[in-house]
Amino acid sequence: MKFIYLSILLLALSCEAPKEKKINTGTNAEIPVKKNIKEEPKNQLLGVLNNPKSLNEVKALVTNSGLKWKNMLVDNDASKIVVIEIPDGKLQEWTERLNNSKEFRNIDVHTNANAEKFIAREKNTLLSIIKTPCMGDCPTYSVFIDKKGNVSYEGKEFVLEKGTKAFKLSEKELTTITSLLNKKNFSSYKDVYDNPQIMDLPSTYLTHDGKQVQVRLWNDDVPEELMELNEYIEGILLDKKYFE
Repeated sequence: MKFIYLSILLLALSCEAPKEKKINTGTNAEIPVKKNIKEEPKNQLLGVLNNPKSLNEVKALVTNSGLKWKNMLVDNDASKIVVIEIPDGKLQEWTERLNNSKEFRNIDVHTNANAEKFIAREKNTLLSIIKTPCMGDCPTYSVFIDKKGNVSYEGKEFVLEKGTKAFKLSEKELTTITSLLNKKNFSSYKDVYDNPQIMDLPSTYLTHDGKQVQVRLWNDDVPEELMELNEYIEGILLDKKYFE
């Protein structure tokens, strides 16, 4: 009798269990279909904005170029990652064109792996510094330092080393940078330090802990902590002879 009751119970449970969808292959065997597989995007690029505050200008550039501004993967004051839909067969062409626009610090094909990599890098960035061009021979480059002291440098114009370079800070260098960042709450700084009446000055964009600060004029109005931080990192790059 116990065996009969147990058999009935097992039969009831098997009827209630969710069944896996299967594909009929035309043979006696059936292949189970896995659910919740994330499909790879098609004909899309990922772009990380050079300056998060230029969102409206970059969006206008993209849409006026006949491309589709699809959605944002990251959208905060210090970081913006956009998905851009590209016409069939034009991924390579638009990768180059958007890179040349200088509005993006990273452009790559939208894959699930690249999206995870881009988002992780933004989350793990301790500090970034971006130097913009001027009408003269101002060094133009970007530096990204993660929380473990890994540095990604990209030289663009009027530098001794163009292209991407990677190195790791010494423990002392990372400790010094962290100490300078902790001297004052980064969110307490103004968004911009500038004198609009002075023309043709490059900008320095410093980003830390969800806050971006633009310094266009390094004068007495700029907090001493920011000046120390900028000069210390410039010193590291000068020692490596990335620019002079």
